[in-house]
Amino acid sequence: MSGAMKRITNRLRQSGFAYIAAVVLLVVVAGVCVALLRMTGTQQATVDTALLGARASLAARGGIEWGFYQLRNGSCDDKGRTLADFASDSGFQVTVRCTYKDFNEGEDSAGKPVQKRMVQLEAVACNGGATCPSTEAAVVANPGYVERRRVATTCIMDTAALC
Repeated sequence: MSGAMKRITNRLRQSGFAYIAAVVLLVVVAGVCVALLRMTGTQQATVDTALLGARASLAARGGIEWGFYQLRNGSCDDKGRTLADFASDSGFQVTVRCTYKDFNEGEDSAGKPVQKRMVQLEAVACNGGATCPSTEAAVVANPGYVERRRVATTCIMDTAALC
């Protein structure tokens, strides 16, 4: 075999190896791109859920503030009340419930009993279902469902103003 013929044969063998290496490199780069896209999608879903959680927490806090306002005006509803304004403004249903317990705490210097009332306000904010908190399994299992609960307790010494 002549020298020129050997060089042509060697070039043909080397060019075949370069094609295989290029295909392997493309497959590896495509795999890295797919992994990065999946990670980006997961990160976006995490951020969305965190944002919904923060909004639900603020809606529940607003429910507590509303409950304190109602308590200051002399009403305490132990059945629970759903606030319609919150749903239209924030997209979250807020249910506020007020429970209380009256008790005597000794006597004052004149010998009269000291009456106190412990009041517990509970606000639940959620973004799905007909009721809040939702009891529907399909709603609770939804990955976009968010529910936050806030509780505040206070003590009132003048119970006559609330009766």
